[in-house]
Amino acid sequence: MNYSAAIIHELAVSDPINDALLIYTDYGKSKFPRARTAQLVARFGESEGHALRQRIIALLSELQQPCAMPEGRSRKSVTERALEQLRPSHPELNETGLKALAWTYAFGLR
Repeated sequence: MNYSAAIIHELAVSDPINDALLIYTDYGKSKFPRARTAQLVARFGESEGHALRQRIIALLSELQQPCAMPEGRSRKSVTERALEQLRPSHPELNETGLKALAWTYAFGLR
């Protein structure tokens, strides 16, 4: 599905998932990813906080799906390939949200 730049920008700005990713994973504050459900609930309320947590878990689960292997050699990391596969189907994610996902995913590979 192809989205225009304006629609992608509007989705990324209006969707709370990007802020939720930063809060839940503690991206940019912690040395390693965390699961901060209580902080999501404090920021977004009980119902929305838990719904955002489920979305984050679903995104991380989606990243775990096998990546299409490139033909020939590639200098791209597994994380980069996973994000390339995820990005087209999630225009609501901005660069910061994607970085938080990549950081969390990369820790799971260690």
